[in-house]
Amino acid sequence: MLKIAKLTDYGTLVMTTLALEPAASLNAQEIASRSHVAAPTVAKLLKLLVRGGLVASTRGALGGYRLARSADTITVADVVTALE
Repeated sequence: MLKIAKLTDYGTLVMTTLALEPAASLNAQEIASRSHVAAPTVAKLLKLLVRGGLVASTRGALGGYRLARSADTITVADVVTALE
């Protein structure tokens, strides 16, 4: 049986939230609200997911976070690798 860390579980929620609106660029607060994960945790996860190449970030007033590539090409293994 595979046991994943709580942070990785939250990471899958964040990735799912981003996948539901692939064309939108969401800020960290919007992601936290939609995924029901605390904002500081979302910020930490987004940093790791950007570093892992799964999420792209855009700075500025209209900036935010979005998936770096199509949702159907991102596997759970990719998320686990980026976060653990």
